[in-house]
Amino acid sequence: MRVDGRRAAKGARVPAGAVVTVPDLPARPAPEPDLGVPVVYADEHLVVLDKPGGMPAHALDPRQRGTAAAFLLARYPETARVGDPLAPGLVHRLDTGTSGLLLAARTPEAHAGLRRALRARAVEKRYLALVAGQPRAASWRADVPLAHDPRDPRRMIPGRPPLRAWAASTEVRVVRAVGPHALAEATIRTGVTHQVRAHLALGGHPVLGDELYGGPPVDLPRGRHALHAAALCFPHPATGNPMRLTSPLPAELERLVERLDRA
Repeated sequence: MRVDGRRAAKGARVPAGAVVTVPDLPARPAPEPDLGVPVVYADEHLVVLDKPGGMPAHALDPRQRGTAAAFLLARYPETARVGDPLAPGLVHRLDTGTSGLLLAARTPEAHAGLRRALRARAVEKRYLALVAGQPRAASWRADVPLAHDPRDPRRMIPGRPPLRAWAASTEVRVVRAVGPHALAEATIRTGVTHQVRAHLALGGHPVLGDELYGGPPVDLPRGRHALHAAALCFPHPATGNPMRLTSPLPAELERLVERLDRA
């Protein structure tokens, strides 16, 4: 985007009378059949992917490459007419640095049904996280509404007036100690941006490698933190039958666990 012929920075103020030029962008990202994204489950209504950590779930700009949504477009072209053009087929999101199960719909009807299930809190998502330190409590529940941080819009913070906040509830259970840190399980039925990451950090135990929320650096690939979407439970949009899908910790997190255990 250019203002009076000059490239404009994100957040730049546009003065009155300025001429704004918007580039001619494609309507949606290009399909990318060569991307390696495992398909955990597929039928004529829906698809569940196992997104690698470090891969964006969807594009923020239709020229962006290397997203899970671009893989979906290549494997299942019908998703082009489902949902958001930048996130075709996707029913929910996963942060770029998070790996694991990602649910997509192949028809508008399935997408609408799964979105209704999300709003009704009928979809349960369970994450595994390597967290800093060893929590004193074996389990706890975080019921803290979250809002965008006005000082850093990348972050979520506890909601307070006049900020717009979204209700968020996370149940946390410590699985075991991992060296000086811990492996925790976080279960959610609400789907607020960065919910698990923010709630774990608010509890004093941020995700390892999650620098945005104060997590200590660890030996993981660039753009990766130690959070994995390990299980997904939801009613099938066509039959109503309960679906439960799981994904084991990926190799890079298993190796991190082994290194921490030896520490």
